[in-house]
Amino acid sequence: MAWNILGNEGSVNFLKEHTRAEKLRHAYLITGPLGSGRRTLALAFVKALNCEHPPAEGEFCGQCLPCRQIDGQAFPDLFVLTPPEGARDLRIDQVREMQQTLALSPYRSKYRVVLIPDFQRATAAASNALLKSLEEPPSKALLILTADARESLLETIASRCEVVRMRPLPVGELEKGLVTDFALAPEKSRLLAHLSAGRVGYAVRYARDESLLERHQEAMDQLLEQLSSSRRARLQYAERLSKQKTPSREQFTWLVSAWLPFWRDVLICRENASLPLVNLAYEARIQATARAVDHATALSILKAHEEALAALDKYANPRLVFENLLMRLPKLDV
Repeated sequence: MAWNILGNEGSVNFLKEHTRAEKLRHAYLITGPLGSGRRTLALAFVKALNCEHPPAEGEFCGQCLPCRQIDGQAFPDLFVLTPPEGARDLRIDQVREMQQTLALSPYRSKYRVVLIPDFQRATAAASNALLKSLEEPPSKALLILTADARESLLETIASRCEVVRMRPLPVGELEKGLVTDFALAPEKSRLLAHLSAGRVGYAVRYARDESLLERHQEAMDQLLEQLSSSRRARLQYAERLSKQKTPSREQFTWLVSAWLPFWRDVLICRENASLPLVNLAYEARIQATARAVDHATALSILKAHEEALAALDKYANPRLVFENLLMRLPKLDV
């Protein structure tokens, strides 16, 4: 079975080569933006290492017990390490527990594998604790980290891993891939390829879950409504959101993340740049907004969204962060 990963052929072929015993390293770091397919690539690598009936070297059948267990994260020799429920950061006690697991002999395969997604979210103490496993790796153990960028990790960790990079696809290439590999209609493929900015994982998630696309459209409609609202109405809007069942930090982070590409699109239209828009469904409103604001204003608002996301990520008061962003939006009739 093919690894079924759109694009990034170089990274896929590299890991296929590393399924050979003489090539296999003790640790890998797969980097790339969120939604670029880091986790999918990592699991495909694990399946290729453990498949009982590989159709060819470096491939996997997708049907044998290990392949099916890895897909369901029920494989006894695969341990996926994520932050505890309700937390965002990986902690030192979790890494120490993982190290005990990694030291055990494999149950039914050649290697005991630990996958740690989004390792950039590990605390400093957890990162330092992981160094022990990288400096003195147990025999028959394999460690796979994923992160948004090599630079997000301690260099002492990154330098001890084989680094594999994942990149977003050109929008046109992803659009074609969604039609041929996922049997999506051309118009929907075009919409999702732009909306995901070339990130395969995001596009597939939107294709499989219509509610995500609806939620994004609601977020965009709310932004356009706020642009024509008074300061008082905007504060009332933030208050209503803070009283919803969804935690405020999660809700506000989703909205700011959805709004930020809108302002990127506005800058692209203002400068007539030859870059694809993200929000194709809102192109007319983007063009109208680009005519209503100057370059400095659009750039300032874009940076305000980036600052808001950084503040939300650092556990600042979510409602105050969101209200401050709302107050910085211009009042427009577009």
